[in-house]
Amino acid sequence: DNFGVPYIFTETDEEAAYALAWVQAEDHFHVMQEPLLAMKGLLSSVQGKDGAILDALNFLLDADRLIEEQYDVVFSDKFKGILEAYAAGVNRYAETHPNEVLHKKLFPLTAKDVVKSYAINMGFMANLQYNLIRIFENELDAIDLMDAPSGSNGFAISPLRSKEEKTFLVANSHQPLSGFASWYEVQIHTNEGWDFHGATFAAGVTPFVGTNKNLGWTHCVNYNDFNDVFELKMHPSNKNQYYFDGEWLELEKRKLKLKVKIAGIKIPVSRTFYRSKYGPTIKNKSGYYAIRLPANLVLGASEQWYRMNKASNFDEFKEVLAMQKLPSLHVIYGDKDGNILFVDNGLFPYRNPNYDWEYIVPGDTSATLWEAKFMPMDSLIQIHNPSCGYLFNSNNTGFDCTCPSENPKPADYNKTMGYQTGLTARSIRFHALIDDLDKVSYEDLKRIKYDSKLQFPLYTRAIENLDVIRNLDPQKYP
Repeated sequence: DNFGVPYIFTETDEEAAYALAWVQAEDHFHVMQEPLLAMKGLLSSVQGKDGAILDALNFLLDADRLIEEQYDVVFSDKFKGILEAYAAGVNRYAETHPNEVLHKKLFPLTAKDVVKSYAINMGFMANLQYNLIRIFENELDAIDLMDAPSGSNGFAISPLRSKEEKTFLVANSHQPLSGFASWYEVQIHTNEGWDFHGATFAAGVTPFVGTNKNLGWTHCVNYNDFNDVFELKMHPSNKNQYYFDGEWLELEKRKLKLKVKIAGIKIPVSRTFYRSKYGPTIKNKSGYYAIRLPANLVLGASEQWYRMNKASNFDEFKEVLAMQKLPSLHVIYGDKDGNILFVDNGLFPYRNPNYDWEYIVPGDTSATLWEAKFMPMDSLIQIHNPSCGYLFNSNNTGFDCTCPSENPKPADYNKTMGYQTGLTARSIRFHALIDDLDKVSYEDLKRIKYDSKLQFPLYTRAIENLDVIRNLDPQKYP
């Protein structure tokens, strides 16, 4: 259309996946190749040092291991066909546009390669980067993820609260304007019932957010405790041995070898990572630290999003959410039947309550080694059809998602889940705007969405900057 949004019409879902790959490549083939290059350890040879970071993170997460263990049993035959068709679309574009290929070793892609490209994004969505920085920079104190940059907004207004007696949904997740995490908008229509208008990332097989004829949803990043750091107890003389449950075990040594493009020359660079019982393990100045996260233990987010695309009513949508393949992300939902739903979604392991999981925990005992089993959907924060008629999120706590009288209570949830409790300026501002309205018109909704009124410093960056200054370590910043 006039905005450059592609509209795909096909007989089958597989054909739509092929077409989606093709139009993404037509529009953004250079960007599309970035996550695919990183998952093969080739981005550093194209982008230099910046690419080396993503290459290293992909190697550290070791998605190959997860895919070989779970691919055949997790994905349905139908979705495997969709992945294969998507890979075929990218391969065909690369074959017919060889001058646009950034690295000759990237192609041909397989269906497993396409799934692997999700690994780094799922980790980032679950805030992996903050704990990695914590380890690499040897800053091992507890971190407050509410200090992280954020900007997404999701609002759902039910017919109870809207003047037009309609369901309203604002999907306003703020992504960068360029790069592989920027949105790619598309409409898909197949004769098999995939009928969806939404957005995905470069190399995304399905839209992640959007609407079909019956329902829609958006996501906001949530900053709950989705990954843990463990300090290993190393042998005093036998290098690479760590203590666990009364015995000394050998670390698996993993050597990363890259060719990093610097000043037009590809320089060989190597780095050693490790693997312990807890998962990916890193050595820093203080010792050895392992990181464990559900995003690196669960496969299937891509198929869950596909099934969310195809859900036709509230019950079907809830059934798809119960697949629990999305490691994180708030869900804000609305449908034409007047249902609205908020879920502070994520995969929460059964952690031992005798440890403080906000901090680094000991990595020498099975008492801290949680399994890849996660709390069921009905244990998560979720509100369905509140009587006040609205649900929202602005990267704030799930304990403030509707009118105060109907908000969930922290005491009702397992403390080891690490649910965040902080507010954001945008969440406070949303309350102020909607509390003034008995009923919300469509024009009101647009005014709320685009509101940037500066009433007092709470609604500006100034208060955040002052908070950063107030929390600086005076020893480091006298």
